[in-house]
Amino acid sequence: MARVRMTSELRMLEMIGKQRGCLLMLRRLDFECERVCGDGTSHSPRRARASRAALVAGLVLQSGVLFSTLLFGQGSNTALVRGTVIDSSGAVVPNATVNMTNDGTKVVEKGNSDSAGRFIFNALKPASYTAQVEAQGFKTLIQEHIVLRVGQQIDLTFPLELGAVSQTLKIEAEAPLINTVSGALGTEVTNRYIVDMPLLDRSVINLAYLAPGVTEVAGSGIGSLGGTNFVSNGQRNGTAEFRLDGGLATTPEGGEGGNTFLSYLPSVEAIQEFKIQNNSFSAEYGNNGGTVVSIVTKSGTNSFHGSGWYFLRRPSLDANDFFANRDCPPPGDASRPADGCKGAYAHDQYGASLGGPIYKQKTFFFADYERSRNNSPFTMTTSVPTALQRQGDFSQTFNSDGSLQQIFNPRSVIPITDSSGAVTDYQRAPFPGNLIPANMMDSIGQKVISLYPLPTGAGDSGTGLNNYTAKLVETNPNYQLDTKIDQYFTERSRLSGRFSLGRGNDFRPDPFLAPNTNLFNSTQGTIEHIWTPTPTLLWTNRIGLTRYLNRQDVKQTVDPVSVGFPESLVSNPWYQQKNFPNIDIDNYQSLVSDACCTNTVEADTQWLLSSMLTKTAGSHNLKFGVEHRIALNNFFQPSNTSGGFGFGAGQTAQSVYDPNTDAEGNGLASLVLGWASSGGLGLLPAVANKSSETSFFVQDDWKVSRRLTINFGLRYEWSVPYSERYNRDQYTCFTCDSGVKVPALGDFPGKELFGTSIFASSKRRHADIDWNNVAPRLGFAYALDTKTVLRGGGGVYYGLNYLTNWQYGGAAWNRNVNFNVSKDGGVTQYGTMENPLPDGFVYPQERQYGEKTLWGFANGNHDGLTNRNAEIYQWNIGIQRELPGSILLEVNYSASRSVHLPFRSLRRQNNIDSATRELYGTAGLAKRVPNPFQYMFTGPDAIFNEPTSLYNASTITRVQSLRPYPQFAGALYGLAPFSSNARYNALQVRLEKRLSHGLSIVGSYTFSRMLSDSDEGANPWIGSLSDGEPQDKTNLQLEKSVSANDTPQRLAFAVVYELPVGRGKAFGNSMGRVMDALVGGWKINSFVTFQTGQPLAVWENRNRLTDGRQRPNLSGHACSSLSAHEVVDGAGNYFNVDSFSHPADQFPGSSPRYIEDCRTPGIRNLDVGIGKQFHIREGMFAEVRGEFFNSLNTVRFAAPGKAFGSGAFGIIGSQANSPRHGQFGVRFVF
Repeated sequence: MARVRMTSELRMLEMIGKQRGCLLMLRRLDFECERVCGDGTSHSPRRARASRAALVAGLVLQSGVLFSTLLFGQGSNTALVRGTVIDSSGAVVPNATVNMTNDGTKVVEKGNSDSAGRFIFNALKPASYTAQVEAQGFKTLIQEHIVLRVGQQIDLTFPLELGAVSQTLKIEAEAPLINTVSGALGTEVTNRYIVDMPLLDRSVINLAYLAPGVTEVAGSGIGSLGGTNFVSNGQRNGTAEFRLDGGLATTPEGGEGGNTFLSYLPSVEAIQEFKIQNNSFSAEYGNNGGTVVSIVTKSGTNSFHGSGWYFLRRPSLDANDFFANRDCPPPGDASRPADGCKGAYAHDQYGASLGGPIYKQKTFFFADYERSRNNSPFTMTTSVPTALQRQGDFSQTFNSDGSLQQIFNPRSVIPITDSSGAVTDYQRAPFPGNLIPANMMDSIGQKVISLYPLPTGAGDSGTGLNNYTAKLVETNPNYQLDTKIDQYFTERSRLSGRFSLGRGNDFRPDPFLAPNTNLFNSTQGTIEHIWTPTPTLLWTNRIGLTRYLNRQDVKQTVDPVSVGFPESLVSNPWYQQKNFPNIDIDNYQSLVSDACCTNTVEADTQWLLSSMLTKTAGSHNLKFGVEHRIALNNFFQPSNTSGGFGFGAGQTAQSVYDPNTDAEGNGLASLVLGWASSGGLGLLPAVANKSSETSFFVQDDWKVSRRLTINFGLRYEWSVPYSERYNRDQYTCFTCDSGVKVPALGDFPGKELFGTSIFASSKRRHADIDWNNVAPRLGFAYALDTKTVLRGGGGVYYGLNYLTNWQYGGAAWNRNVNFNVSKDGGVTQYGTMENPLPDGFVYPQERQYGEKTLWGFANGNHDGLTNRNAEIYQWNIGIQRELPGSILLEVNYSASRSVHLPFRSLRRQNNIDSATRELYGTAGLAKRVPNPFQYMFTGPDAIFNEPTSLYNASTITRVQSLRPYPQFAGALYGLAPFSSNARYNALQVRLEKRLSHGLSIVGSYTFSRMLSDSDEGANPWIGSLSDGEPQDKTNLQLEKSVSANDTPQRLAFAVVYELPVGRGKAFGNSMGRVMDALVGGWKINSFVTFQTGQPLAVWENRNRLTDGRQRPNLSGHACSSLSAHEVVDGAGNYFNVDSFSHPADQFPGSSPRYIEDCRTPGIRNLDVGIGKQFHIREGMFAEVRGEFFNSLNTVRFAAPGKAFGSGAFGIIGSQANSPRHGQFGVRFVF
């Protein structure tokens, strides 16, 4: 009968696959939502005993998910139990009834052993279970407290004894510690650690550090894990995938192609447990950087359970930063702040949870709500104009040596000539008395300067700078909630749904026109249906939604037109709000209301649709699945929409060509005169992008024998690069012939020009789809005995595609225009604040020049034609041993090799080669030569009407004429080359002690080495990853070195210990309740981390290498023998300065990208929590906790200055980790 029903199911699936189905098009913001359905008919299998509710739910979910163009796959958030029923002689017992009862919900999962005595449960929710086994002629066997974890696979053996079924045999045995069914590497973190461990701001992600191979990102400091920002088993940071109840909690990080962003994370009180997998995991998972974190939220049970909590942080519980403490006035000093220079930071976090039955053994709920408030006082110290300076009086403006900072009149200029009469410079006349006459003051400059608050103090001795201090408070109110429903229709059909919501606000006041409000909204939900039509067939369907909205706004307080700025400047066709132009003044506080990222709207939406069939066939457990993801990205981040002006000291210094700005000239005086040194305007439209990812997989876990299990898997996946709703995509083709040959002129040899633009049209995307992503997986587990297992595996994985969810449109729709402040190098003024664009504004080119778009300009396009997923090869082999005392010891060799990683530093591909650099040298490359492209922009044969192009001039620099794509006056960008590589080898040890005698431990030790030729990927702004920028971008062989994230040794472990004192304990077992309330119920929890430092990069402060970052020559040891403490105390330099020397101009230095034997200070950290429980009655208690992070206040100094030749080289001036923080909390649990 089972065979017939299985055939019917497969026939039904075949019919479904032939249906036209439904195309679900989901759009966010500018996207519309529409549903276009085909004409296929659905076929629902009948089951005689299915209830009407089960049929309705099954039909809705199966038809909504599966009767579509694609079937969709998934990752597991359940547990698997398989095993064998035997008799006392070891012979198998067929046709035995095996039931697994959830201890919380009392829901029974039913099964039977087959002819070989085998049984399997494929989709058990993580929980505690009781197994009951019955067979005719044998006693009923009961095994209690079988605790299953997320993603866990265990193998059980149930030995039956002869007797009557009415007789009961109870056995005492926990689920095995060793894993005998899979070769994958992973670390489970149970609810005990999640709830009890000291977690700063109660963020569960900090526990990811417990997994072997997981380290911090170079330069980011401990405690700044921040979602996916960690390194795991040699993979790049920001590439892990987080699954929440099987759905995706991570979205592609817009603008950071190839990276993931954790959009939502539930409260600690809502999380049941989570698991980190980072080597040889099954074919169910993909489209990530080789690490999957699976989180399962709590569900309701047959009884009501809940909790309430309140946690707070205050400065009185904290230590001070090392340098802030050192520089703070001593106690008793009148100038010492009341907070001891720590700041009056306040954090409050509170909430409640409740779970229980709606209808016992059928319908359950769980809900939680949490709020947090952060008040972060900060002191702003800066420099503002004095009352005299506002009137043009600079007679009291001095240099640091006490000399007058003389200012000069830019409108009174005389030429300086040499002996031949050639003009070598122009010099300005000084203002008598250092006073600017009222009739020379600029009207806009005066109004702008009046917007500054007056000084609050005298400022620094001599210069008078840092004369303004304001005490401000940044506020961050947030809340989040989760609601989950579990519905058991029948023993074979269940439905689970969760809805989560997060809302956050960040308001940062600013007295200089830039009070910033930052809004964060997150929405995440998953619906899952599991149907077991036969005991050997299971069908899981899931739909998930993740949305993230980030809106940043600057509240405008001044109308720029009222100040005098022209309407034409501050009006932007793509931005409704009139922003105040940025005012940037050397050595003084800027007025920054519209810089990059101060105004942003980002809305990311991701849909996950998945389906998986699990079939048990004898000793094979087969899984077939498909998964489809749709990523929508709506993004608007205008920069400088109303223009910006820079005012430097050079405009009021004596010399025009070679100003001595260290001693003369003043940027504030330049503002008073209205004489800007620079300026610009940017236009950037919003974009609406869509991309998708699809994958198919098959997985076979084959129980070859009682000792041996082999895991076979095969996955095929592909990513469809993004397209933009309005077809504003632009692709750079580096090999396309433009058909234009430019005649020789001067040094320019004449050449055919390659490098063109291709635009989206009827073909909406031109970037390649990488169809080669075939990912085999293999693993095994061989039980050497009942307590020892040999495990291993390997697999191919593909990273998230670089062109998934990009944020920016084609460069042809953007325009960054520099204000032409002077046509003669500063001798006379041309553009002013009243009229910064006297030649008019040229709008973005868009498509008007076709394939020759942006010729004569820099081409900052983000897209190209060649697109490839990163390939990651992982393998491992190791041994697990169960030791006395419920201890698991695991030793593994874990390795990976990654190829085709994006080399972000090489997005700029218009680089000259080393032979050209070395031939001409710095001066020769900067020499002005006749412009061979001028005829394209001026004269009767001009094909471009672009007056702002640099190619209108008669000369250009020699280096520009010698570039591979000289028609672009500046950088030419495209996709990052997928040419970076990395290797990782590690010895990893993991130890886990299950709870016994009040003690539980989990931890790991990793001894590793990682090599790479690039680490920054798409997010060099994190940590210090951009330190390793290439020297010679045409010779990447020089870039191979140890990785920025190379961490030779790391030890991390967590301990939860209940003191054996009090009622029911080893000491004081029968003590009274009053005494127990005093001395009983105490526990100590700790998180210990030791880690070696990561390698340092050194570069030239005076870069003399065109297109690259020059490194110094290195001979000998790079680091001195001094410790970081000795360097901070002034004993010397962190580096061995004599080992470094400056290379010749245009020649790369010999120092490696990262220096293996010269590293940052390592990590020594101890987090401690002390708690006291007050038991009220069975299952109900109150708890008081004190938690201290970096409890010993161990200082980890930051990296020293790394720019060779600067005054800060080898000097340490900051602390990398946080000082001790305290957190006090109370919980009530029932």
